[in-house]
Formats: sequence, structure tokens, C-alpha cells
Amino acid sequence: MPDREIATAEARAIGRKLVEVLGEAAVEKTARQCGFLRRRREIAPVALLVASLSALGAGTASWLADILRAFNAFTGKAVRYKPFHNQISKTKFPVFVHAILERLLAKLTGPVLEGVPKDKLARFEEVLIHDGTSFALKDALKKRWPGRFTKVTPAAVELHVTMSVLTDNPVAIVLAPDKETERPFSPKAASLKNRLLLEDRGYEARDFFVAVQDAGGFFVVRGTKKIRPTIRRARDGKGGRIRRLEGKCLSWRTLPRHDVDLEIDWKCDAGKIYSGRLVAFYVEGKRNKKTYVYLHTNLPRETFSASDVSMFYRLRWQVELLFKEWKSHANLHKFDTAKAPIAEGLIWASLLAATLKRAITHAAERACGTELSTQRAACSAKHFLDGILDAVLKCGKQLLRCILAAFAFLARNALRAHPERDRKTGRLAAGLRHVVAA
Repeated sequence: MPDREIATAEARAIGRKLVEVLGEAAVEKTARQCGFLRRRREIAPVALLVASLSALGAGTASWLADILRAFNAFTGKAVRYKPFHNQISKTKFPVFVHAILERLLAKLTGPVLEGVPKDKLARFEEVLIHDGTSFALKDALKKRWPGRFTKVTPAAVELHVTMSVLTDNPVAIVLAPDKETERPFSPKAASLKNRLLLEDRGYEARDFFVAVQDAGGFFVVRGTKKIRPTIRRARDGKGGRIRRLEGKCLSWRTLPRHDVDLEIDWKCDAGKIYSGRLVAFYVEGKRNKKTYVYLHTNLPRETFSASDVSMFYRLRWQVELLFKEWKSHANLHKFDTAKAPIAEGLIWASLLAATLKRAITHAAERACGTELSTQRAACSAKHFLDGILDAVLKCGKQLLRCILAAFAFLARNALRAHPERDRKTGRLAAGLRHVVAA
């Protein structure tokens, strides 16, 4: 099939899905189901949504008025600030936008990466990353969303995100006050069968490790230096025993100046004993100060070496890139509003804009048969997003042409900078490949 036919087929497929999620009929149905729309007004839900996606996803939006100007530009109207403000301050506004986000993730998320056949990472059904990102809100919202640092940021939220490495997109997002602890928002252990979970040090929890093991799941979680499990067996990088460490409590002061692979016993709060694996990677600190990076895992040592554990954990950086993309190119920040529905609604709208751009970029990869950078696509969205949004607002007219133009633009301007480096030392080095390459 010629490239033009492939691109057209992909454009038609994503166009249909966009209309199913963002088209007037679909948006109005969702708005009514959520209670956001009860009777027709001058500010239609679909136009409000399109304006929000444009302002937040294709430009710099610092004020609510930026979204209003986008609304008037798309609709050709001259709506004043007060009726616009009244509409987005409805308590059901965030419920409405969140529902659209969930539908978009369900409809437009597809495979982007896959494990190289017969490679180690291909043994897992999915590779998940879980982490959180926080930012401040206006101080007046401190009762609704109390922050951890009450003097500096009395009002703050944290987004607890579970991201799929294989789809290169989030699969679950929870919004909570920044003051709440992180661990309760981890994926449930029962959902991790045959899956690999990667988490940072804030999610170190013995009871959770036991539950994941019992469920048939796998994990690599960074640990802290405060832990004191008993070392049952210790090995160096070549597999040799380090007997002087065995039977003693872990102490980074007594570890040798090289990587060690430890089998540990660690008493849980419930009285059980967690028996697991802890790989300590030696890192030369400042002034020749000894320091280590601890990685908890239940990956069997016979199959997965210490370097495999380290390589898998490096995939966790993908969620940090996702957070950077949200904050730098989707206007995920504090808006000057003391209205909780507006603040929450704009958070979901920012994530919706970012998710939409990723979906279009991944479709362009499949259409063009080449690997693209979601970061480059996100920062250049003003050159292709508005045309697609305008076509969606006008009931799909010219939508196919706009999507094909977006594909062509991204193929020229959003290529990954160092694809070969990705295969050697980047995310593909862990045993992944692009679906389009396959």
C-alpha cells in the first residue's frame, strides 16, 4: 500500500475517533450526563472545550481571559467575561472535562512500543510507571487542597499518575491535595499480574511488595538509606559471595565501594517477613563520599542481572518527561482564580490538551512509519492543532485534510533527534522497539 494510502487510512481512523470524543453530539451528550449542560446557552460545551484545548495546548495561557479570547476567535462571537466566567465556575465543569479526558484516553490510546521478541522485557504484559507531580494553587484554595509546605505554598495539588511505557500515555490520573501521602495512590497489587511496575523512593513499602509478589506481579522501586533489613546473602557484580555482610543489618557504611546484589529479609508492619532482592549501585559522591542507589525488586536474579534491573528502572524517566511536557507545553500551572471548579477544570483541560497532542503524534508515527518526538510535537502544536480543532467544531468538515497536513508537518518537524542513541542508551536500550519499526 502506498504511503499516501497508509496516511489517509490512519487519518480517517483518528478523525472518526476525534469526532466520537470531541464532536458536538458526543460532547453535548457527555455534558448532559454530567449535569454540566441543562439547557442550551450561548456558550456551547463543544465550543468551550475546543477553545480551552487551543488556549492551553497551542499557546501560552496565563489568564482566564486567554481562553475567552480563543472562544470568541473560534466562534466569531463577542461573549463578555462574566457569562463566560459563570459557565466555567459551575461545579460540574471539572466533572465534564474529566469525563472527556477519560473517553479520549480510552479511544485514542494505542500501542507505541513493544518488547523485542525473545528479549527480557517482552516477558511482561505491560510496563507501568507510577509517580506524582505537584504544583501550587492560589492561597484561597488551601482548605480544599492543602499543601505540604503551609508557609510557602498553603494550597497545592498533586497529580498521581500511572503511565504505560508501551502506549507512551497515562492510564490513570488522580488529583489529590498535595498534603496527602503518596503510597495509597499506587496501582493495586492485584492489577499487576505479569506486569512490571517502576516507582520512585516515595513508594517504598514492604507490605505492598509482599502483595505484588503474591499477585504474580513484578516491581523495581527505588529505596531510601534509612532502611535496615537483614542481609541474607550478598554477592558482588561477578556473582561472588560477600560473606562478611551476610546475617547483618544493612548499613551503607559497611558496603564495599562497588555494586552489590543482596537478598534481604525485612519485617513488615503486619508481622510478615518480606524476602526480596535489593540491588545497591555504588555512586561516587562529592569529595569522594561513598553513596548508593538502592533498587528493590522481585525480578529473579537467575534471569535478570543487576544491570537489567538498572536499565529497566531508567525507563521511569519517561514519566518525568511527561510531567515536563504537561507543565511546559500544556499550561499546567496556577491560574489566578479562587474558584475550585475553575482551578480543577483547567487542570483536566490541560491534561486533555496534552493527551490529544500525543494521540495525534502517535497517529502520525503510524501514518509516516517514522519515530517522532512528543516533546517537539507538543511545543509546535500551534502550527497544526487549531486547524484540527476548528474542523472538529465545524462538524468534521475539512477534518481529513487538516489531519493529513498535521501528519506532514510532524514528519518534517518532530523527528526524534537521536534515534540511534535511543537504541543504544535511551528508552529502547532496555529491550523495546517502536511498533512502526516492527
